[in-house]
Order: sequence, then C-alpha cells, then structure tokens
Amino acid sequence: LGSNKCKECNSNVYILLIIPFALAGIILVVFLLILNLTVSVGTINGLIFYANIVKLYEPLFPTEPIPFLSQFISWINLDLGIETCFFEGMNACWKTGLQFIFPFYLWFIIGLIILLARYFSKISKLIGNNATPVLATLLLLSYTKLLRTAILILSISQISCDGNSQSYWYV
Repeated sequence: LGSNKCKECNSNVYILLIIPFALAGIILVVFLLILNLTVSVGTINGLIFYANIVKLYEPLFPTEPIPFLSQFISWINLDLGIETCFFEGMNACWKTGLQFIFPFYLWFIIGLIILLARYFSKISKLIGNNATPVLATLLLLSYTKLLRTAILILSISQISCDGNSQSYWYV
C-alpha cells in the first residue's frame, strides 16, 4: 500500500484512494459473511495457510515469481500492491505505517458488526453465527501482512560508503 519510489508528488489527489479502500473493506467483510467463506468451513483454511507460507518466504525464492500466482497470493494476504504516492512528503516510515491500517480497519468493521449483533436482534438474525468465524478468517488473512511489516520495521540495513560500513534500522 503506497510507495516511496516516486520522488515528487505534485498534489495530494491520491489520498482519495481511501474511498475505494474503505469500500473494498466493507465489501470483503460482507462477502465473507454472506458466502460463509471462513476458515472453519471447507478447504479455504489450507489455501490461506499455503498462501501465508509462500508470502512469508517469498524473498528467499531464487527465481522470479509467476506474476498471476504472485499477485493472487498477495491479494489473499491483503497485500494490494498499489504503488503510488498518497501524499506529498510520503517516505518509507509513512509507507510502513500505512501497511497496518487496512487489516485494523477490517478488524474494526467485523468487531463493530459483532457488537451491533449483540445489541440488535435484527442484525443478529441476519448474520447468524458467522461473525466470529469471519473475524478468525480476517485475522488469518492479515497475519502475514502484519508479520512481514513488523519484520520490515525491525530489519537492519547495511550502508557502505567509502569503505566504511554501518548498520541502520530500516525505518
């Protein structure tokens, strides 16, 4: 989500991408609720587990990944891969921080639905018993994204200049 590859952002127009991301989060949660695509039902648990492992070890693969398969695995791990500057002055620190927002947003949506279902019987009847398994599914989907971001934050970079090498925190 986001990129610091671009050097100059002439405007903050790309901040409007928040609207599609907000809608995508709501659609994803509703999609999981309606179709009952949870880790407690069917073989989706194996698919998510496989995608999590592949995504975690992706930097260790010696060959170039297959583009379609790599993108599909990224989407399963909530890594949407949008390379853009959201606002003027965006740097690696901001980019890394933005990686946490979408998973927490999804957790907030399903948490709000669970809370509303507890107090309103119409919502409870509409959702049934699917809210907690959807929360577990969203936790499993976002696990790899959050783990890779945390590892990225804690990784150390070696910078060599004029024969002098020093270690720095990545962010």
